Amino acid sequence: MNYAKPSPYRLIVLVVFMFNVALSQILWLTFCAISTDAAAVFTKGNIDNIDFLSILFMFTLILLTLPSAWLIEKLGLKFGCGIGVLFLTVFGALRAFSPNYTWLIVTSCLCAIGQPFLVNAFTKVASNWFPEKEEVLASGLLSMAIFIGMIAAMFVPDIILAPYRKTGSIKEGITAILNLYAILSVIGLVLFLSLVKNKPKHAPNPIAAEKKLTMTAGLKSIFKNRDFNLVLGACFIGMGAFNAIMTKIDFIFKGRSLGIDPAVAAGIIGGVIVVGGIFGSVIMSALSDAFHRRKFFLIIATIFDIPLLLGITYAPNIWAVGICGFLFGFFLVSALPIVLTYAVEKTHPVPETISNSILMMSGQVSGIIFVLYFNVMLLALFFGIGLILNFLITEIEQKNVVHVHRS
Repeated sequence: MNYAKPSPYRLIVLVVFMFNVALSQILWLTFCAISTDAAAVFTKGNIDNIDFLSILFMFTLILLTLPSAWLIEKLGLKFGCGIGVLFLTVFGALRAFSPNYTWLIVTSCLCAIGQPFLVNAFTKVASNWFPEKEEVLASGLLSMAIFIGMIAAMFVPDIILAPYRKTGSIKEGITAILNLYAILSVIGLVLFLSLVKNKPKHAPNPIAAEKKLTMTAGLKSIFKNRDFNLVLGACFIGMGAFNAIMTKIDFIFKGRSLGIDPAVAAGIIGGVIVVGGIFGSVIMSALSDAFHRRKFFLIIATIFDIPLLLGITYAPNIWAVGICGFLFGFFLVSALPIVLTYAVEKTHPVPETISNSILMMSGQVSGIIFVLYFNVMLLALFFGIGLILNFLITEIEQKNVVHVHRS
């Protein structure tokens, strides 16, 4: 069977999704880099209450993973994901009017509802719009958008707030940040509603052409798949470790003598890890597509991340830590789009949103656990377990994929 030539419009859909995915991360991590300032304004100096706003997003993603996947399958990309964009826009904008912490909690909680509708649709976007040889790259670019949003969340608030700190008007500075994010949210909604379509007229790849199982049948089927269970375990470790490290980055550098202020070092290295992740998402995804190998690249990522994690924690100077941080992000983050695509290829005709959402949810659950019981050596041990799991999965040969899909 011959599949349609890829629609050029796929790039517009991808870019609009990337913009809104990045925005969802900015809204999630709004106060992470300025938690002390936000605490002074909203919680009388209690930073834990500010950190709780970020944790809200994690819990919401866990709770709404399967409902969001069901709605996306039921309504399609435009209307299913559009629900999420609408929540992000409306309540992301309303946060700009927060008079107190209670308002901030309510609007942040409702804003968080939008995130799972976007991050659980990566493989759906790739499968609906992109040919087989570009699917991992498309998922990689959507993953890259996550980390672009993270970088913006790490650096933009400090840049905006700097002049307000000098004049002692921190509250006005935080309002300026929230106003900017409100404007970006509205732009994201307008772009989404006006430009995103469900799918092209003709299927661009075998998986898009398949008739999918129902949500209930898909859930019953997916956990009987040996390889899916193995990558689920590996994803639980990898995503959870990344979320925990980025959340506890201040703790890792507390009291370390690296020649610069530990607080500054934490922000720099956090940014460097994310930048490495952006490069890895594109480069490793493109290589995985070119060679049609998933297992090999997952093993490589896990092997390198064990010593690199220890390097971030124990390297004696900021340059060595920076190199380790960049490479750590490069390999760890690059595994995400590969594992998402592998799961789709291994579990079809289960709807893509089911495997995507379950893997994403696992990373949020483990992220919360790893934050609460944070220990770098324990994470390194878990990476070793993840390496074993990746060795046990079955590689997908290109000829086998085509044969199975077209039979």
